[in-house]
Amino acid sequence: MRLKVKIAVAAAAVTLLFGMSVAPALAATPSLPQQVALQIGDAAGNGYFGYYGQEIDLQPTSMTSIELPKDVFTFQAYVKDSDGLMKWLPFRDFESITLEDTNTVDPFGYRLGIDDTVSLTDGTAITPAFPYLIRAEYLPGGLETAVAGTTTPTPSCSETESVNVFKRGSEKLAFAKSGAVKRAGTTFVFQVSANAGVGTIKVTISKSGSKTLTYNVATDANGAATATLKLGT
Repeated sequence: MRLKVKIAVAAAAVTLLFGMSVAPALAATPSLPQQVALQIGDAAGNGYFGYYGQEIDLQPTSMTSIELPKDVFTFQAYVKDSDGLMKWLPFRDFESITLEDTNTVDPFGYRLGIDDTVSLTDGTAITPAFPYLIRAEYLPGGLETAVAGTTTPTPSCSETESVNVFKRGSEKLAFAKSGAVKRAGTTFVFQVSANAGVGTIKVTISKSGSKTLTYNVATDANGAATATLKLGT
């Protein structure tokens, strides 16, 4: 009977010893959400209109704290993902922009319709259909450094802004041959101005007494195209 009591006391002592030797881990506390503003170009709060290819600025600002080194801004668009669901996804080259200095957030610029490309989760790159919605996400990574890892940064998002493009009244098309003119196939270079981006040029080749030929030539993001066309008889 005494032996059983001694064994029980010894087991309790071992349990107590191990319990005292293991310190409980400190749980990280989430940082407070921030109020973030986003200005697009010279517009704030009312959306933005511009011409295709026009350079515009994105200016994010934390209204409730001073931006610190290692803080991160990401610009996102609300688009249909590869799984068919609407999601906030980052623009390519405008995700995880890390600050290097305190309270110095420079505007980030892109060309409307050219640089505002979104990466879908399957790796596909698309340009959002206009008008599209955009926001800035702010992740205060500097807070984590200040509190020695006991703070978990909480991402905060700006208000949602809309971005649209003006419809141009007219465009001009310049074209020139590249190399010798051959009926069996002549290379032409086309350029639309002002730049209207990706689209289609309709080319018609006609001559009295000959069959009329029609070609559809696709332009790239810069409104340019090169195509080899048969001139017929």
